[in-house]
Amino acid sequence: MIAMLLSFVMAMAPLAGAQGNVLPFEIRADKNLVMGKGEQSGETYYDAVISRDAAKGILVKLPYTQKGGRFSFDLHHRVSLTPSYADAEVTTIIEVINGGGTSVGVYTLIDNISSSSRFDEPIAKVSTAEVDRYVTPLSRKSITVETKPGPQTLSIVGKTSIVTRGTTSNRIDTPGVRIATVSKIKFAEATSGTRLSVD
Repeated sequence: MIAMLLSFVMAMAPLAGAQGNVLPFEIRADKNLVMGKGEQSGETYYDAVISRDAAKGILVKLPYTQKGGRFSFDLHHRVSLTPSYADAEVTTIIEVINGGGTSVGVYTLIDNISSSSRFDEPIAKVSTAEVDRYVTPLSRKSITVETKPGPQTLSIVGKTSIVTRGTTSNRIDTPGVRIATVSKIKFAEATSGTRLSVD
């Protein structure tokens, strides 16, 4: 009986580890980049600003790994749904860069956003300023970045935002402007080893 139980547990072990081991990491983003917390999920939402400087982005210090890992997060538009908001196609482009400013990947989120659009959970915002009253994350896209072995620092920065209404497009690429929101930041170590071939 015990042998059967042990064999069952051992058979299930590879399935449990298939997603990788979740490892602790440190978010070193400036506190002023915190938009707030999700009232249902408790997740922290961060604003991504347009920059080429890793220190000005959502800076994350990853732990040492022997095989590399998977750095993941959810990307959202950052939109101000004022009473005068007119329906538009919103394109949000962000970039993940390393500590030295080298691009690791560029990611795009495109959605038609109407004045009646709502996010999937209310956000308890940090800022009480009038300018932030109508600001909300919208839409959700999961992003995964494969990381290299060893220690690594990555930063999520804004690149460009394009708002299109009819034949008119407004492109925002001014450094320091907040154009995106990020949540569910996670890191898991890779579990797959290198397959050796025998001649």
